[in-house]
Amino acid sequence: MLVCMAIITTVSTSLPAQNDLVWNALNPANTVYLRLTEGTVVIELNPVFAPKTVQQFKLLLGQQFYRGLSFYRVIDGFVAQGGDESDLGEAHSVPLLASEFEIDWPRKPTNKKLADGWTPLAWTPVQKNDLFAAQTGFINGFPAARNKKGDRAWLTHCPGAVAMARNDDPDTGSTDFYIVIGQAPRYLDRNLTIFGRVVWGMDVVQRIKRGSTLKNGIIKNDLERSWIKRMYLASSVAEEERLDIFIADTNTAGFNNLLEDRRKRNSTFFHHQPPGVLDICQVPVLARLEQKR
Repeated sequence: MLVCMAIITTVSTSLPAQNDLVWNALNPANTVYLRLTEGTVVIELNPVFAPKTVQQFKLLLGQQFYRGLSFYRVIDGFVAQGGDESDLGEAHSVPLLASEFEIDWPRKPTNKKLADGWTPLAWTPVQKNDLFAAQTGFINGFPAARNKKGDRAWLTHCPGAVAMARNDDPDTGSTDFYIVIGQAPRYLDRNLTIFGRVVWGMDVVQRIKRGSTLKNGIIKNDLERSWIKRMYLASSVAEEERLDIFIADTNTAGFNNLLEDRRKRNSTFFHHQPPGVLDICQVPVLARLEQKR
């Protein structure tokens, strides 16, 4: 049986648009399973936009660094932040990370002979003259933006975005991460390093225990926190233990049809036609879980 879920959704996408989609399997080397007391969350990492952050994050996962830690700062309608609380000034020996806010566009290979694992990045446009960027669109499934000149690109703070927490200095990220759980805080774009996105289990993320907004979401009582049972790469377990999740390919004609369908909104549901604009954070990137037999 196939189960479909929209990571970000408002009015459901029409079935003809869904039928045209192409589905891609997740790369186990860039897929993270976050096991919480509330359930399982699946995160896709993005080493193209944040190679050093992803490298350190994978190293920490291999060390079981996050096992037994918690989400200690959770603000309803904003973010859920977890880790070892180093963002609050707790000392540890994990190296600080240089910020990875944006990349050159178009992406160029670092080595013309070997290409260093380089692959071209397709741009699927969504909107021009977005409130926070000259252009928005999708880059291999990730909601992104570009400047007016078109030579710089960055990932956007849409719901489900996973980013590295930091202090005032841009190069102070290390271990603590957050997940966007509310309305898109796009003003944070290019100010924090986004290195992944939730592709499955946002319903679980939304069950993470909240802190008081008046206390900046800090949860001091351990019993009132959501705890990380385990956090690990899909590639670290046997194939039969992995979830068979497939993601809609944003580089296809079918996905462009979905975009056009949402932009026009010709459904009989609407008695006042919305304007023909499309917010990047209001476009559903569908995921599908195929049950193992």
